[in-house]
Amino acid sequence: MAGIGQTLTRNSFERLSGELNELKKQRAEVSDEIREAREQGDLRENFAYHDAKNRQGILEARIALLESRLDDATVLEEGAALEQVAIGTTVTVRRGNEDRERTYVIVTEDELDQVDNGATADSPIGSALMGKRTGDNIEVQGPNGPINFEILKIG
Repeated sequence: MAGIGQTLTRNSFERLSGELNELKKQRAEVSDEIREAREQGDLRENFAYHDAKNRQGILEARIALLESRLDDATVLEEGAALEQVAIGTTVTVRRGNEDRERTYVIVTEDELDQVDNGATADSPIGSALMGKRTGDNIEVQGPNGPINFEILKIG
C-alpha cells in the first residue's frame, strides 16, 4: 500500500510513527551485531552474521514501507466530517431491518490486530463499504447468503 496516499486515523498514524522510531533505534543494534559477527572471521559459515544480515534486510524493508506510508498519509483527525468511507474511518451500519447497530473501523491488514471492530479494506464488509456514503445500502456475501446493511454514520 506504499505510496498511494492512504487515510489514517490520528491513532494509527501515531502508532505507526512509534513503530518507525523503534525500528530506527534497532538499526544501530543490528549494525553492531553485523560488525561483531564479521570480526569472528569466515563469513561463509558464520550463522550470527547471516542471521543479523537477514534481520537487517527485514528491518530496512519495514522502515521503508512505514516511511512511505507515513509520508503519503492523510491524517484523519477525530471528529472530522467525512463524506465517504476510506481507510481509517469509523463506520456505523445497521443490518437489514434490525434495530441493532454495528461499528467498524476500516484499517489496513497490518493494523487489524491493533483495532477493536476492525475490518480491512480487502475484507467482504470493508470492500463493500469503501467509497460509500451515509445512507447508502450495501450487500455483503455472508456464509448463508447476502446480507444487506445501511450506512448510518461515517466518522
